[in-house]
Amino acid sequence: MERKEDKLGEFELIELLTGEIKNSDSSILRDFGDDTAFVRYGKEILLLTVDTLVEGVHFLRRYPPSAVGWKLVSVNVSDIASKGGKPLWGLITLALSPRVEIEYLRELYRGINSALKHYGFSLVGGNTTKGDKLCLDLSLIGVARRVVYRDTPKVGDKIYVSGTLGDSKAGLELLLENRKSYTHWEQRLIEKHLKPKARLDLAQAVEKFANASMDISDGFLADLRKMVKNYSAVVYTDKLPLSEELEIFCQHRGCNPLLYALEGGEDYQLLVCSDKELTPYGFSLVGEITAEGKGEIYTPDGRKLEAKGFDHLKS
Repeated sequence: MERKEDKLGEFELIELLTGEIKNSDSSILRDFGDDTAFVRYGKEILLLTVDTLVEGVHFLRRYPPSAVGWKLVSVNVSDIASKGGKPLWGLITLALSPRVEIEYLRELYRGINSALKHYGFSLVGGNTTKGDKLCLDLSLIGVARRVVYRDTPKVGDKIYVSGTLGDSKAGLELLLENRKSYTHWEQRLIEKHLKPKARLDLAQAVEKFANASMDISDGFLADLRKMVKNYSAVVYTDKLPLSEELEIFCQHRGCNPLLYALEGGEDYQLLVCSDKELTPYGFSLVGEITAEGKGEIYTPDGRKLEAKGFDHLKS
């Protein structure tokens, strides 16, 4: 018999399960429903986050293990960066299938260590167990000076993104073709998917100026919908930042790069709402919060944009 839970998407299931947890600790400023949890600790705000990479869902065994290790760290650091924070310590859990070779794990950890050095924090412990497939889990503790939630923009705020959008989706499609060779521009798109770089370089700007902030993991539109769930917004679709590589990719395949920018997941760029001008810090202005509402997103000419993105339980 089909259970109700089987029909739920990732976020509906999270809401159902976390509804069973009733926290009474007054130091917990926010537990579920954001990129990190927020806990007041003395004069500081601790940020706690966890992400999991599962073989066959987030990566394939043929991917370079050092890239898998790098990505495990980066996706967690991206959550901390989106809160304007700094990563401090990490804890790792590995579920190892019988098919995993020692050399694969050594390369995996070389990638992890490379990312730790790049982002400037330490791995301090963890756990290892057996599993049917390789599963990597990293918990990360960071610190911030103030709270920056993802769903607290203000009417009149401008919407900004960092970097370019849609590259990771194109890179994944190229990877899945499993060709023997790729052009230089194709390799750059693949690199965006395999080894994303968390925008820790922009965390200070987020900490100073953001009214709301999150990272783009499930896709620009899908994540913006979470940010503006109590508001209406306009997106300047002609202003969405596109890479030259993505435009070449779409020219060759007869597809629309705008759809990749709107719907592609795992870009790990920052999505920020602010009443300050953020373009001098490397952000692109892509929209504005227009009114209170129920998560409606429109183009400037009034067309409604429907959010599609990555769902870990349905993809």
